Amino acid sequence: MPQVSLYLEEEALSVARRNARIEGVSLSKYVSRSLAKSAASGWPEGYWDLFGSIDDDTFGYPEDIPFNQVGTQIGFS
Repeated sequence: MPQVSLYLEEEALSVARRNARIEGVSLSKYVSRSLAKSAASGWPEGYWDLFGSIDDDTFGYPEDIPFNQVGTQIGFS
C-alpha cells in the first residue's frame, strides 16, 4: 500500500488522534477511512436527509432568466 506524509496543524492532529482513539483504530487507518469517506460521498454528511425538507410556501424555483441576461443578473456586464 502506498504511503504519504501529511503536515497538519497541531489542533488538527490532536482531533485526528482523538477520533482514531475513539474509533479504536490507528491514526493511519482513521485518516485513510476519513479521506475515502469524504471522496466517496461528494456531499456533506446528512445532505440528502435535508434535501427538499423546507416546508415554506415562499421557497420555490426562481423565475427563468433568458440566457443572454444571465451574466447581468449576477453583476457581470
